[in-house]
Amino acid sequence: MEQSLQTKNALGYGVASIAESSMYQLVNGYLLLYLTSVVGVGADKAGLVMSVGMVFETMAGLIIGKLSDSCTSPKGRRRPFMIFCAIYVPIVLILLFSNYSGIFGGGSLIFPYLFLNILFWIGHSAMYIPYTAFGAELATGYDDRTRLRSMCSIFSVVGSFLGSACPLMAVSFFSSRLRAGDSTAWFLTAAAIAICNGVAIFIGWKLTAGMEHMPPDGRFRPMEALAEIPLLLKDYWQLMKLKTMKILIVFKVAFNVAYGFFTASMVFFLQYRLGFGNEVTSTIYSIQIVVNFINVLIVSRIALRVGKSATLLFSMSIAGFGCMAFYIAGIESYAALIVFIILFSLASNSFWQLSNAIFYDVTEVDEFVYGKRREGAIISLQSGIGSLASAAIVAGMGMYLEIIGFDTALPVQTPAAMAALDRLFLMLPGLFLMAGCAMLLLYPLSKARFASLQSALRLKNKGSDYSMYQNDLDKIL
Repeated sequence: MEQSLQTKNALGYGVASIAESSMYQLVNGYLLLYLTSVVGVGADKAGLVMSVGMVFETMAGLIIGKLSDSCTSPKGRRRPFMIFCAIYVPIVLILLFSNYSGIFGGGSLIFPYLFLNILFWIGHSAMYIPYTAFGAELATGYDDRTRLRSMCSIFSVVGSFLGSACPLMAVSFFSSRLRAGDSTAWFLTAAAIAICNGVAIFIGWKLTAGMEHMPPDGRFRPMEALAEIPLLLKDYWQLMKLKTMKILIVFKVAFNVAYGFFTASMVFFLQYRLGFGNEVTSTIYSIQIVVNFINVLIVSRIALRVGKSATLLFSMSIAGFGCMAFYIAGIESYAALIVFIILFSLASNSFWQLSNAIFYDVTEVDEFVYGKRREGAIISLQSGIGSLASAAIVAGMGMYLEIIGFDTALPVQTPAAMAALDRLFLMLPGLFLMAGCAMLLLYPLSKARFASLQSALRLKNKGSDYSMYQNDLDKIL
């Protein structure tokens, strides 16, 4: 079903991305640091905690994607998940950033965080998959999808600021002004961010009312939805046979690995490699947010003119070569760091702004080939595989730092640890960004071919001849 994108719905949908972005940034960027420097968990065990949670996110996401495709709630297929997460996610976030070292000791200390991190990533999946899939229903046109995701990116900048720049500022504020200890300061910080997340999700849920795809008779049949779960492997097998999906999945993995190295090692690089404190680190994050906001406006205009894949190829190739150049030259000054952050932000912002929109376009490919609209399965598959890649990176990074001799208790790290931080923060992100660019060169679904696909799909659904589009279809399929 095709429908025009409405400003009110796009605005509400965008506001909800504040929560999705901030919760991801907070946990992905700071939980490793919190566990090692505040709670006192070893880097290898902290990495294990994070990676196991991401694995559970993958498994939960695959099921949730299928459930949201099959949901027959009178409130739609996706929005019931959103209102549930508006309550669930804030509670889990607050519990996750609580210090249990006074209750659990020794090796058992990782278990409450392991459990809570699993609950968090399941909640993140329950929010992210249906919410993101909902976008393909709100916007069905090629450019409308770019506009919708651009709206999300504007609010994602706010979420990124909330989840990446604000935590260290808030911790410093609570520590100095309220004379709170590290544990209390982090607890208060997480609680404030968690409440903001719940409010943002609720606003998104409220302003998108009436735009979801409803079951024909409006009846809620939960048992029928659950009965569809055993078919999910068939869904994913069919999707992975699509040429466009295979290319985009490899592209997604390459970026997630690059971004995983960058985000997980950034605080360590700034504080232990360059010697910056919390205030300077927060300033760096704030600069990154400003750059991201400017990028949103630029990327949106470029994507509307040349298409999504061409825009992603341009931004990621510049950032990839920039990473390698800085790895060779080194980052030893504040100014060099700022330039590097700007380069990488160009790629990361473009990805988060356009990647979901480009995956949305697989919906019509799936419908043309199999006669089904499986937005939830498409989003959960790409998200799940990306999460597995991120989990492997975080776990591997924790073990690597432990083996190399990195120790948060040391005032000065060993030369081997310093070199390791250079590789994690500069070289590896660059290599994987360039690998992602190589896959984008093979991607066949341009703006013009998408128009041909939509036209052919309309004719096919009517039982009419669509052979005039066969040349484009052969390249897409």
